[in-house]
Amino acid sequence: MEQILILGGTNFIGRNLVEKLIELDNYDITLFNRGISNPNLFPGINEIHGDRATSDIEIVVNQHWDYIIDLSCYFPNSLDRILPLLNAKVKRYILISSCSVYDNEINKSILRNESAPILTCSMSESEDTSNATYGKRKAECERKVIQSNIKYTIFRPALVYGKYDTSDRLYYWLYQLNMGNDLLIPNGGKSIFSLTYVHDLVQVIISSLNSENSSEIYNVTTYPNVSISKLLETAFPMLNSSSKEYFVDSVFLNENNIEQWTDLPLWLDCDYFTYDNKKAVEELKLEITDFDNTVSDTIEYFDSTNWKTPNYGMTEKTKKVLIDSLCNLKN
Repeated sequence: MEQILILGGTNFIGRNLVEKLIELDNYDITLFNRGISNPNLFPGINEIHGDRATSDIEIVVNQHWDYIIDLSCYFPNSLDRILPLLNAKVKRYILISSCSVYDNEINKSILRNESAPILTCSMSESEDTSNATYGKRKAECERKVIQSNIKYTIFRPALVYGKYDTSDRLYYWLYQLNMGNDLLIPNGGKSIFSLTYVHDLVQVIISSLNSENSSEIYNVTTYPNVSISKLLETAFPMLNSSSKEYFVDSVFLNENNIEQWTDLPLWLDCDYFTYDNKKAVEELKLEITDFDNTVSDTIEYFDSTNWKTPNYGMTEKTKKVLIDSLCNLKN
């Protein structure tokens, strides 16, 4: 069997990927991670614990691997310990990047493709640990892989959601519906953004293993044009929600210092966080799962977690104050 080394593998995307690879039973899988998140999750899989930012990684990558799937690359300097040591027989290095690499100041067009400009990254930014430099660091990780002599595939997903998702961005809205909480909906819920369903991302990762394509970069946006309104319309009947909707414009939200994406997850006061997926569809035969099915499956997973209170999003107290103020303005 061909040998796959997965850097990471026990969190959200990796967990879905490993489960699918086990189901296929076509590969000999080894996981390398720190053993912190979900340790011993896959008892039948070889797992090596270590820190990729230290010399721990050097012994691992110097072994024979047919494929390396890098799910945990957030700092470009970590690649300096990996790429120069790779055995020449490595067939493909698969890097999971992000649509956050795109430079939104240079190009604000809708549905950008892989040729759109990406962010620069200074030395200090490459070592910064804040969320502010996430996209810059990912862009620099891409450049390091591209400049190596290893055949590669780079995937740029948008916001990923689905089974095992631990983020609160899409979950925030499903939680509000499930609890019957009032909804403060920005811009009529019509601003568009891109989403990536985790099973569709896993599908193209596996498709790329035996692809005959040369080194390539792909946007993996399984739903390039989605809105909060579309999500709510889909999920409302599934959750039999009693939530009441209050529509508000961005002027009101900005005047009240409501932060995009954090205070109101998925709210972006523009339509240019959207990315074209034609290349992945045409070259990797990406098959898009029906949106209704993805929402239903995601809700089923969150049912199993007992709907924990999200960390993202404004408090119910703040929301109530805003709704009261909104209603007073209309009276």
